[in-house]
Amino acid sequence: MDKQRKIVIGKSFVVLSVIPILIYAHEFGPDPAKSGAPGESTCNEIGCHVGTGLNAGPGSVRINTESSSYVPGVTQRMSVTISDSAPQRRWGFQLTARRASDSKIRAGILTPLDAKTQAICATATLFETRCTAEPVLQFIQHTLEGNVITAPGAGNTYQFDWTPPATDVGNIILYAAGNAANGNALESGDRIYTTTLTLSPRAAGAAPVISEVIDSQNLKPAISPNAFVTIKGTGLATTSREWGGSDFNGNQLPTVVSGVSVKVNGKDAFPSYISPTQINALLPVDTTVGPVNVQATLNGASSSVSTVQMEAITPAFIIFNFDKYIAARHADATASLLGPTNLFPGLTTPARPGETILLFGTGFGPTTPAIVSGQVLAGPARLTSPITITFGGVSVTPDFAGLSATGLYQFNIRVPDSAPNGDVPVVATIGGVSTQSNVFISVQR
Repeated sequence: MDKQRKIVIGKSFVVLSVIPILIYAHEFGPDPAKSGAPGESTCNEIGCHVGTGLNAGPGSVRINTESSSYVPGVTQRMSVTISDSAPQRRWGFQLTARRASDSKIRAGILTPLDAKTQAICATATLFETRCTAEPVLQFIQHTLEGNVITAPGAGNTYQFDWTPPATDVGNIILYAAGNAANGNALESGDRIYTTTLTLSPRAAGAAPVISEVIDSQNLKPAISPNAFVTIKGTGLATTSREWGGSDFNGNQLPTVVSGVSVKVNGKDAFPSYISPTQINALLPVDTTVGPVNVQATLNGASSSVSTVQMEAITPAFIIFNFDKYIAARHADATASLLGPTNLFPGLTTPARPGETILLFGTGFGPTTPAIVSGQVLAGPARLTSPITITFGGVSVTPDFAGLSATGLYQFNIRVPDSAPNGDVPVVATIGGVSTQSNVFISVQR
């Protein structure tokens, strides 16, 4: 797929020297207007890619969206998947959004999420990388970084965002062309596929209603950065689910899950669970202490603002079933869950005096290296502030205290030799603030 703006050749070059330059330029993405939209071509042509006829191979290109409709002005996360069998092993695409009433009129804004895609625009005389507003036609497509070689037949998926027009313009059609190339550095043996997807307009629904905002673990009306918040109410979502792999963009946490988003103190939070009556979200990094606003949005309709207290830390152990046993596991090779045998029959066993166990919690504050807001944790990070932990009143020093996963703090401690049988209380204190009372680890000598 050649890109005219990337080809610069001197008059002294002979025709044969142009061929490898054109082939190399395919890696950067096609020229504008190669998506298969009405009146436009694809790269299934000499000088670009040739193999089988258009859509004649065994593969396909697919447009993936959260729904078959759009709410004016509300951004949707989308992706394009190109699939084919071996020997195809290099992939590319181009997509555009047009009004169904007139395919020559652009519909909304396409926005790259990472270095694998790029937005371009074109008119009869213009080739540029801007195009932030109509009427200039816009396309999104792969980049050199996105033109990866995979295992034969593995296919590839590209993610991006699309913001429809701010007003109802009727049905909108997405046009996409995908290239399943064989990676031989020639234009031969490649396969081009096209597809369309029609999205119908939908009015924003009733605004969600927030009734309560609390910390997800200590269940108090105070929250803290990089801890989980629970928002309760009605009409918060149209489905019930946890965040999944398709919601993430590389190492970036999702800010929208099935049309649900949350802002805390004006910053995006990261929904980890949604349902019509409850949202759990990881809070962004923030230095504010005091009252902050919380607002939930569903498909463009926003709730009234609720106010909750933001603290620097809200340390709390995660509790199995929100009952009394701390979420923990053995540190030995079994890595099994820790608790009385009747807590989760066949899965939990009590701690033994002298063994090392792992406890889990949230809201314990800053770490070294520092938490990067909105990113999946890259590796373990120790707490910046000192922490004390007592096990049945006996002080224990953790071998590790810090983040072990995104939003999840871990504490590796040794059970005191003097620990008695039964439910033994455990308390952690950091920055003068202690974890919830009456939570336990089960011990059996």
